[in-house]
Amino acid sequence: MATPIDPGTRPEAGPASAAPRHIGFVPRPRLRWLSPGVLLRTGLQAATSSKLAEFIDRRESQAVLPVTTTDLSDTGEGWVDYVADCGDGFDAAATVASVLARPELTVSGHRTRAGSVLVMGGDQAYPYASVREYRDRLVGPYRSMLPWTPHPRRLYAIPGNHDWYDGLSSFLKQFCQGRWIGGWRTEQTRSYFALDLPGPWRLWAIDIALGTDIDAQQLEFFADRAADLDEGDAIILVSAKPSWTDAGPDHPDTYATLNFFERHVIGDRARLRVSLTGDTHHYARYEGPADQQKITAGGGGAYLSATHRLRPTLQLPPAESTDPGKSPPTSYTLAGQYPAAGTSRELRSRIVAGVYRSGLFWLLTALIYLVLALPGTRTVLALTGSGQLRAVPTLLTAGLLVGVTAALVAFARLSTARRRRATALGLGHTAVHVAVLTGAIVLAGAVPDLPGPWREAAGLTGAAVAGALLGPLVFALYLRIADLLGVNTNELFSAIAVQDHKCFLRLHIRPDDHLLTIYPVAVPHCARWRFAGARTDGTTRWFVPDVEPEPRLIEGPIEVAP
Repeated sequence: MATPIDPGTRPEAGPASAAPRHIGFVPRPRLRWLSPGVLLRTGLQAATSSKLAEFIDRRESQAVLPVTTTDLSDTGEGWVDYVADCGDGFDAAATVASVLARPELTVSGHRTRAGSVLVMGGDQAYPYASVREYRDRLVGPYRSMLPWTPHPRRLYAIPGNHDWYDGLSSFLKQFCQGRWIGGWRTEQTRSYFALDLPGPWRLWAIDIALGTDIDAQQLEFFADRAADLDEGDAIILVSAKPSWTDAGPDHPDTYATLNFFERHVIGDRARLRVSLTGDTHHYARYEGPADQQKITAGGGGAYLSATHRLRPTLQLPPAESTDPGKSPPTSYTLAGQYPAAGTSRELRSRIVAGVYRSGLFWLLTALIYLVLALPGTRTVLALTGSGQLRAVPTLLTAGLLVGVTAALVAFARLSTARRRRATALGLGHTAVHVAVLTGAIVLAGAVPDLPGPWREAAGLTGAAVAGALLGPLVFALYLRIADLLGVNTNELFSAIAVQDHKCFLRLHIRPDDHLLTIYPVAVPHCARWRFAGARTDGTTRWFVPDVEPEPRLIEGPIEVAP
């Protein structure tokens, strides 16, 4: 039985102002993922963490820590909230947190209660985990929406890939040391955990690190939990990646690790009633035989992901899987999604404005054009009859073009296994940039009677201006066209950075028949928050919205028998 949580002393007053020294954090704007600084830091973190993970796996060292199995089975009735991908901009994180903080919530006529447990499904901080990012993008927003409550709630989390970018160091400090996040208290000791819920329900949350890998110590932990299962027990499995949505001919083995866990740890696949994940920032529910559910609910705060590319049916594991021990394929059907596919398609029209609003992305394209133009201006002017063709500038130009082409082809291949299509798009993307750059150099250097050195300087200037003004436009149009062919859709939506259409899940276990009811909650519009002013009541939220969030059900509710 879980020990009740002591709420501590009721605070007498809230913060005096919105100054960081008073509220304890800096409210951050939403991330501009195309900003050169964000791209550079995130790329370095991802590359470094991937290399370090080959030699150091923090999960192995966790084996010496106490196990985290919390027994909540004696509570009779159970309420659990699930949210994922929440640590981006303050407005979006605070909007979702404000709804989660309400003691009761009526959605589409259904009265629900706040979960006594909040499960976070990964990527609690963007663009990468650090003590500062957790403080500003997660702890601060959640604490400001629920500073204190006489009925504290438990909080558990698993790491997503962004939480792993510092090798899991900050995650372990934030979530595995019994810290408070407003009215929620963390209780786990490892990056994975198990909860015994009322009746036959068990919630298991696994840590798959940067991909779809489960370490030996973790497998042993869950094998021990499986040995204690009784006949009729049912499992809710939480992981940090919707590997089932990618599984298919293009990615035949992405589901292999979860299938291995189902076969060798859970054993009886009928026990696995519900699978939950985030990572993709939308809501999607696939339903299988006997009402088995696979749900992606990554709408906790990060930019919206597309839904118009979701496949109507899945075969899990796919027939193309090379896993010799795979289970017989089972068919799953897309039963719910948010936002609707039509809304997702309409949002694509924002891409041009989204790219131009992406921080200093224009400076990045200007610098790339300028670097290409340094040797390329002399070459272009020579080819157009305004100078003499020389070997060194020509070779440098060719080398730089090869490098840019390779980079843009690799970018096109990020999210697809369709190599030929991606390669053709990457080559076309390169060709348009080269055409714009060449045209800018020719036009800028076409001033009559301009001396050679000044003609080259004019070409460089024209290249830089074209890169700043037209480079982002070419990139935006490429993303729009690429999405029509099923390429770079995620990059398109990260550039648009839609803050609306948030979501989370509320789970209820009835005390009589232990029926599990899942309420998929949509928060259609992201509020804009301002400091509420100094307050003498230390339990009320610190910020107020321009418009109070109005949640509703996406579908359902969904009922799952144990």
